[in-house]
Amino acid sequence: MQKPIIAIDGPAASGKSTTARLLAARLGLVYLDTGAMYRACALQAERLAVPLNDSSAIEAMMDEMPLRVELSGGVNRIYLGDEDVSQQIRSEHISKQASAISALPSVRLKMVELQRKIASNGGFILDGRDIGSYVFPDADFKFFLVADPEVRAQRRVEELKSRGSEVDFQEVLADILQRDKNDAGRELAPLKKMPDAIEVDTSNLTIEEQVNVLQDIIMQKQDATKIYLAEHSGFCFGVRRAIQMATEAKDLGRKVCTLGELIHNPVVVNQLAAQGITVCDDPSHLENHTVIIRSHGAPREVYEALEASGNTVVDATCPYVKRAQQLVQEMSAKDYQVIIMGDEHHPEVIGMRSWGNGSTLVLAPGSTPELVLHSKVCIVCQTTKKPEDLAAMSAWFSTRVQELRIFNTICLATQQRQKATADLAQNADLMIVIGGQNSSNTTQLFQLCQRYCHCQKIETDEEIQPQWLEGKQVIGLAAGASTPSQTILSVFNRIKEIIGEPERVTTIGEIPLYKEESC
Repeated sequence: MQKPIIAIDGPAASGKSTTARLLAARLGLVYLDTGAMYRACALQAERLAVPLNDSSAIEAMMDEMPLRVELSGGVNRIYLGDEDVSQQIRSEHISKQASAISALPSVRLKMVELQRKIASNGGFILDGRDIGSYVFPDADFKFFLVADPEVRAQRRVEELKSRGSEVDFQEVLADILQRDKNDAGRELAPLKKMPDAIEVDTSNLTIEEQVNVLQDIIMQKQDATKIYLAEHSGFCFGVRRAIQMATEAKDLGRKVCTLGELIHNPVVVNQLAAQGITVCDDPSHLENHTVIIRSHGAPREVYEALEASGNTVVDATCPYVKRAQQLVQEMSAKDYQVIIMGDEHHPEVIGMRSWGNGSTLVLAPGSTPELVLHSKVCIVCQTTKKPEDLAAMSAWFSTRVQELRIFNTICLATQQRQKATADLAQNADLMIVIGGQNSSNTTQLFQLCQRYCHCQKIETDEEIQPQWLEGKQVIGLAAGASTPSQTILSVFNRIKEIIGEPERVTTIGEIPLYKEESC
């Protein structure tokens, strides 16, 4: 959602630097000459008489390296301290030294750190040997320029002659071949073409033609519809845990069932049924079963009834929900009126309320009681609710009771998911929210997206209507906590199919923006 990072890699004299500079000017981006940075390191080593085979001396030099890069009008000025060395680093001798010094880990790590710092916010074109493979492996565009060694040698000869240097073609060719070998064989970040890099053979192209080729590719991709997946979408920790516990329960040697749907997603429920894990909605009919309490939890009396009938109970209640239940029980015992902010008929809230007492009250977000019964009030909330709703309810009670205790029982994954979804929705033309129709957290995401853009809510890719996508440049995807990765993949690939793009993904991590929850 920011200006792109464009990586141009390739062997020496393949046209990377000139192409990168001209392309940056055309696209209004900044060119960062990474090669010049290594040349400056080589110049510093020569001035200080530091041998390139003395790793400790090189490391000490890098710790004190006064390198500075100034960017102005598309021009890179390289400084060592206060001295502008932009011209001194361009000699053929320093070029050879730069190739050698760039292979040293202490040098490379320092320069890569600096390059990432400079270009991290996007809007840069960088060229080198390992930009797309090591420095910026997630670059928006990756190119790998190649050319015949003889062509590259002739280019280097003409470049050096233009600077007044007389050189021998065969010597330059030998140097080119040796540098190729050194760059490809170095241990840290060797020269290599990444699978997602676009190779361009520049042997028979002028510089203008090279720039045109890269620009055409970039413009075509930028004009294409972009599809992003909000961070933290899909299965949360509690859901993964519940499914694993259900699968492991099959080995206990009894009939296995879940008390209600394990999670609010029909795809997962059907997959479990195929494994022999059925759904039972009435616990009074169960005897001598292995009964899995779903991630939403269950009322206290259900646990007691199941155990009295000889059932083995596997409690897959989400730890966040379990904590909320315990708080309701503890605060009720301490004579607080417990207010549960949530949906009165949601199974999670029904279970939470059972751990309280006769004064425990459920309030929907945005609502208030007709009167406050107690001077001491404790607020907990359904784990999938929004923090701002909890804050509003807490503020209302704060002026009406003598003592107020508030527990934020909204799970971290829910908060991460909602923030990431809102951030994406504000930059999208269309949001598609994926999840079970009965899923509370999916509904929350859908309602959140409606504040910012047009959105649709679906369970599977089969529900996508092609007309939804017409004229949409940025399509955002978000998925509830009970949505399997495979469903998200199917939706992404179906959108790609509808808009006529051939690329497909096989793992959720390949979809732009996505990253797994941190809890």
